[in-house]
Amino acid sequence: MASPVLTRDLEKHLRHIVGRDAVLTEPGQLLTFESDALTAHRATPAAVVLVDDPEQLQRVVSALHAARVPFVPRGAGTGLSGGAVADGAVIIELSRLNRIVWIDAENRRARVQPGVINTQLATAVAPCGLMYAPDPSSQTACTLGGNVAENSGGPHCLKYGVTSNHIIGLTLVTPEGEVVELPSSDAAGYDLVGLLVGSEGTLGICSEIEVRLVPVPAAVETLLAHFADVDAASRAVTAIIAAGILPAALEMIDQNTLKAVEASVFAAGFPTDVAASLIVELDGPRAGLAEQAREVEKVLQEHGAREVSRAASDEDRFRFWKARKSAFGAMGRIGSDLLVQDATVPRSRIPDMLRRVSEVAGKYDLVITNVFHAGDGNLHPNIPYDAREPGVLDRVRSASREIMEACVAAEGTITGEHGVGVDKRKYMPLIYSDADLETMRWVKEAFDPSGLCNPGKVLPDPSNDVPASSRSRKASAGDVASTIALELGADCLDEDRAEFSVEGRPPATLAAPGTIAVLSELMKLASDRGWVVLPIGDGTWLSNGCPLKRLDLVVSTRRLSGSIEHRPDDLLASVRAGTRLSELNAKLAEAGQWWPLDPLGGGTVGATISTGVAGPLAPAYGSPRDLVLGLTLVRADGQMVKAGGKVVKNVAGYDMVRLYTGSWGTLGIIAEANLRLHALPQADETRVFAGTRVEGLITLADELQSGGKLVPAAAEIVSPAAARALELDGDEWRLIVRWLGHGMAVHDAANAAMALGDAVRPADAAGTWKRLGSIEGAVDPTLVVRAMVPTQSTLEMIRRATPFGGGSTPPVIASPLSGRMWVFVADPAFIDVPGERTWLLRVGDLRRAAEERGGSVRVERAPIETRRVVDPWGELGSAQRYNGAIKAKFDPDSVLKPGFFVGAL
Repeated sequence: MASPVLTRDLEKHLRHIVGRDAVLTEPGQLLTFESDALTAHRATPAAVVLVDDPEQLQRVVSALHAARVPFVPRGAGTGLSGGAVADGAVIIELSRLNRIVWIDAENRRARVQPGVINTQLATAVAPCGLMYAPDPSSQTACTLGGNVAENSGGPHCLKYGVTSNHIIGLTLVTPEGEVVELPSSDAAGYDLVGLLVGSEGTLGICSEIEVRLVPVPAAVETLLAHFADVDAASRAVTAIIAAGILPAALEMIDQNTLKAVEASVFAAGFPTDVAASLIVELDGPRAGLAEQAREVEKVLQEHGAREVSRAASDEDRFRFWKARKSAFGAMGRIGSDLLVQDATVPRSRIPDMLRRVSEVAGKYDLVITNVFHAGDGNLHPNIPYDAREPGVLDRVRSASREIMEACVAAEGTITGEHGVGVDKRKYMPLIYSDADLETMRWVKEAFDPSGLCNPGKVLPDPSNDVPASSRSRKASAGDVASTIALELGADCLDEDRAEFSVEGRPPATLAAPGTIAVLSELMKLASDRGWVVLPIGDGTWLSNGCPLKRLDLVVSTRRLSGSIEHRPDDLLASVRAGTRLSELNAKLAEAGQWWPLDPLGGGTVGATISTGVAGPLAPAYGSPRDLVLGLTLVRADGQMVKAGGKVVKNVAGYDMVRLYTGSWGTLGIIAEANLRLHALPQADETRVFAGTRVEGLITLADELQSGGKLVPAAAEIVSPAAARALELDGDEWRLIVRWLGHGMAVHDAANAAMALGDAVRPADAAGTWKRLGSIEGAVDPTLVVRAMVPTQSTLEMIRRATPFGGGSTPPVIASPLSGRMWVFVADPAFIDVPGERTWLLRVGDLRRAAEERGGSVRVERAPIETRRVVDPWGELGSAQRYNGAIKAKFDPDSVLKPGFFVGAL
């Protein structure tokens, strides 16, 4: 008999698409799919459909959408939040989509189908000397599609980052059954890939995934330390990070876990009379790694380690990790069932949280074991139990809620890597306001207006107190400035309008609120009166984007500055948006830390995040998307909302931080940010190589990334014209290279580089990079073009950029480490050669060449006449529909920069 959801006609249609045996409907067949690895949540699907290829997937989704039947994507079923449970819906099983489409070793990337197992990819790329860094504990079984859905982490994500840091692009089967290519975060538009990663299959299904690969480290050092006191072990964790050492992994195992492991078949010979054991793993170039291990050993001993061992062989290292990797399997000795909890707190709060977990265990008469990622504060309180015991499940659930509440009270989050699913929907209001959750619902509605894609996951049902997102507009009595002065006070206005000229003219009205509350009231007023608002920081980015359709008010955040909350132990700073990068890093340097972003021209924290633009250090530290933990933002309607938090790992809901980062102020005005910091490197050396041909310098840059030496933190190709503008001696091409890190590794890499090519050590290395960052001021360009391509296409893009037009060679700088290139056109003749418009031809040529290579080109700065002729952003194809849908949800009345963004949104 057909299911009420799955009619006979629909079942027949699905069998026609995938084959008769690939549609499972019998109760015995469905039993396996009633839960994921979190067995506390069970539900019976209407059917399970096994797809073999992307075309089948697309056709199945189309059929289910047409029939208005809800569906749930599922991979290996190793999830721990009930995210793949289907209560009466159809499960689309993806494990047969398990093909590695291609591996591009030269550009360090690969494209895979979602059913590829994590370690399968690792094995495939190992002969190339590469690895896929995210390594969840279930990596021998979990799939890449599941990793993307959950934004999975793992022990080595402390150094290498979680899944979202390694996803370059996605092919999405939309909930309607269409196929859309989502561009990487380097492309123009909202970060759609960032939204999909960690969305738990609620926004669509990925049919292909493009991932970033990294070199296999030349050497590894692993240490094991035992502590008689948990607090001492926790303090040692903080001290290692504070010492400027970033381990690849830093894991803690408590006594309850050790006892279970040592009493099982997984016994690794660990002592069971200690309170906790730490595993610290370092990797990188061989030079200096042993010295770093000795430094870590010293820190461990200074903080009370009873015993510290260093792995002398691969066998030792395997034994050290055996206890950690086998912990969950050993829990069966304590209970037949297991609830694996997952939450993240600031690193400094770990001792308090472990004490609180122990108190909760006693209160509910439960055994709770702890084995977790101590380096990033990602706790895993595991609760083994016997579900047959009367009332035990209620005690387990009550204990879980108290642990979640305690983590939130400690400024943490309810999940760091396992996701929300059905298990933690009820906890979402602990960390997000109704308005915060409303913005996430807008994202869900933009991607899945029918609500058929993995329904009932992630987001709780809306409360009755959700603030209205639409406001009735009032006619403005008087001009904008007079209305602001009357409603909010004259001190909200700024008279220095000439500093913020828009399209060559001072704005009629400039406001600069001094508090977030006033900014909120200002935007409510603007929304009420129908004003068009241009948000800015200190005016760094004013000649960019599509021309505005109208402008009534410029809002500067420069008065939102001067307040920096720095927490060195947690490598965290909370800072208001108007704070300048130079001011921020001067303050952080007092404690030996920094926020390692160096966009050209500097600017404010808010502008850096809003534009998403990084500088030469991006290959080593990432872009703003990688270094922002949380945001406070004022929406177009004046409602203040928050995204993210104050912890390194946070997968509670959609990644709104990535959506707002790089949105150029079109979705809201960034008011405050929580920043992920790094310790200042122990050593910092720069070398400058010169050559008459750029090809030789590109080859040199490639050689500097191989051979097991420390990879440069930054490397910039500088054209002769750019070198002249920067007052570098000579008239040749330059390759400026910077190494950061441990002293021995930096010294070794810099010396090895000298053997590869003639170089000089600048007398003022810091000044060299400062001049490079201020190149726009030196060139005073009329036109600035930015290209992003795979690294092996850097040379071709440079060739196409020189000459740019009119027979001359413009200043060009390019990074062979990241594939980013800037072209600075200063001569007005390039902009309007009578009858030719050579510049327009060159922009088009660059854009076509970049797109053919999987990259993009945008016009960063240009006169308004130029931006009326050429699209500054470029085309996004079918993905543009989601940019439009998101803009319409967040700014339905077109208050913020209408017409400015991709597609003239």
